[in-house]
Amino acid sequence: MIASIFDSGAVYYPTLLGIPILTGALIGWRRPDRSGFAILGAVVLALVLLDFAFDETRLDDLPFFVVLALFLFGLGCLARFVARRVRRRRLRTA
Repeated sequence: MIASIFDSGAVYYPTLLGIPILTGALIGWRRPDRSGFAILGAVVLALVLLDFAFDETRLDDLPFFVVLALFLFGLGCLARFVARRVRRRRLRTA
């Protein structure tokens, strides 16, 4: 059932990009210390492993999954950075 849901690009891409962005933003807002990177890494790894499990040509696409994991982790780190900046700015003005 999950594989059929991810077959649709309308669900797959927002999920693939949205989960690391939301996780990074929440970590930046709630846990601004370095332990948030481990949480973000675990979320990205789980997402990539789920995608890897439902891929038909796993071994041929292995380099793609490595690059995808790095890209998603970087996207989450960017969201964390932005959330930390917004949080700092809010604390200064309050």
